[in-house]
Amino acid sequence: MMTTNMKIMFIVGSVIFFVYIYALLRAIYWGHNSQREDMLRDPELRNYYARHNEADFIDYDGHGNYGRFPKDKSKKQRTKKYKTPKQTNYN
Repeated sequence: MMTTNMKIMFIVGSVIFFVYIYALLRAIYWGHNSQREDMLRDPELRNYYARHNEADFIDYDGHGNYGRFPKDKSKKQRTKKYKTPKQTNYN
Protein backbone atom coordinates (compact mmCIF):
# COMPACT_ATOMS: atom_id res chain seq x y z
CA MET A 1 0.00 0.00 0.00
CA MET A 2 1.64 3.20 -1.21
CA THR A 3 0.61 6.50 0.16
CA THR A 4 0.89 9.77 -1.70
CA ASN A 5 3.85 10.80 0.44
CA MET A 6 5.75 7.66 -0.61
CA LYS A 7 5.01 8.31 -4.28
CA ILE A 8 6.23 11.90 -4.00
CA MET A 9 9.43 10.81 -2.23
CA PHE A 10 10.05 8.16 -4.88
CA ILE A 11 9.57 10.66 -7.70
CA VAL A 12 11.82 13.27 -6.06
CA GLY A 13 14.52 10.65 -5.39
CA SER A 14 14.33 9.39 -8.96
CA VAL A 15 14.68 12.90 -10.35
CA ILE A 16 17.70 13.60 -8.13
CA PHE A 17 19.28 10.28 -9.16
CA PHE A 18 18.82 10.88 -12.91
CA VAL A 19 20.10 14.46 -12.66
CA TYR A 20 23.18 13.18 -10.80
CA ILE A 21 23.88 10.46 -13.40
CA TYR A 22 23.43 12.95 -16.25
CA ALA A 23 25.80 15.45 -14.61
CA LEU A 24 28.38 12.72 -13.92
CA LEU A 25 28.38 11.48 -17.52
CA ARG A 26 28.56 15.02 -18.85
CA ALA A 27 31.54 15.82 -16.58
CA ILE A 28 33.36 12.69 -17.75
CA TYR A 29 32.69 13.58 -21.40
CA TRP A 30 33.86 17.17 -20.85
CA GLY A 31 37.02 15.99 -19.08
CA HIS A 32 37.97 13.64 -21.91
CA ASN A 33 37.38 16.27 -24.58
CA SER A 34 39.31 19.00 -22.77
CA GLN A 35 42.25 16.66 -22.15
CA ARG A 36 42.30 15.64 -25.83
CA GLU A 37 42.21 19.29 -26.94
CA ASP A 38 45.04 20.20 -24.58
CA MET A 39 47.12 17.33 -25.89
CA LEU A 40 46.51 18.32 -29.50
CA ARG A 41 47.45 21.94 -28.79
CA ASP A 42 50.64 21.11 -26.88
CA PRO A 43 53.62 21.56 -29.27
CA GLU A 44 55.96 19.42 -27.16
CA LEU A 45 53.64 16.41 -27.31
CA ARG A 46 53.04 16.90 -31.03
CA ASN A 47 56.80 16.94 -31.66
CA TYR A 48 57.32 13.88 -29.48
CA TYR A 49 54.71 11.82 -31.28
CA ALA A 50 55.91 13.06 -34.67
CA ARG A 51 59.47 11.88 -33.87
CA HIS A 52 58.36 8.54 -32.49
CA ASN A 53 55.74 7.67 -35.07
CA GLU A 54 56.92 4.19 -35.89
CA ALA A 55 55.13 1.39 -37.67
CA ASP A 56 54.50 -0.41 -34.39
CA PHE A 57 54.05 2.13 -31.62
CA ILE A 58 52.51 -0.26 -29.09
CA ASP A 59 55.44 -1.46 -27.06
CA TYR A 60 54.17 -1.90 -23.53
CA ASP A 61 57.17 -3.52 -21.91
CA GLY A 62 59.90 -1.47 -23.61
CA HIS A 63 61.82 -4.50 -24.83
CA GLY A 64 60.80 -4.40 -28.46
CA ASN A 65 58.54 -6.88 -30.16
CA TYR A 66 60.15 -10.04 -28.85
CA GLY A 67 57.22 -11.22 -26.78
CA ARG A 68 54.42 -10.34 -29.15
CA PHE A 69 55.35 -12.56 -32.06
CA PRO A 70 55.57 -16.35 -31.99
CA LYS A 71 58.93 -18.00 -32.30
CA ASP A 72 59.90 -19.53 -35.62
CA LYS A 73 59.60 -23.27 -35.07
CA SER A 74 60.95 -24.19 -38.48
CA LYS A 75 64.51 -23.83 -37.21
CA LYS A 76 65.88 -26.88 -35.49
CA GLN A 77 67.11 -26.46 -31.99
CA ARG A 78 70.64 -27.71 -31.47
CA THR A 79 71.02 -29.97 -28.51
CA LYS A 80 74.26 -30.00 -26.62
CA LYS A 81 75.97 -33.30 -26.30
CA TYR A 82 77.57 -33.54 -22.93
CA LYS A 83 80.55 -35.81 -22.54
CA THR A 84 80.38 -37.95 -19.48
CA PRO A 85 83.61 -38.23 -17.55
CA LYS A 86 85.30 -41.57 -17.74
CA GLN A 87 84.91 -43.78 -14.77
CA THR A 88 88.16 -44.59 -13.04
CA ASN A 89 88.78 -47.11 -10.33
CA TYR A 90 91.00 -45.94 -7.51
CA ASN A 91 91.06 -49.28 -5.68
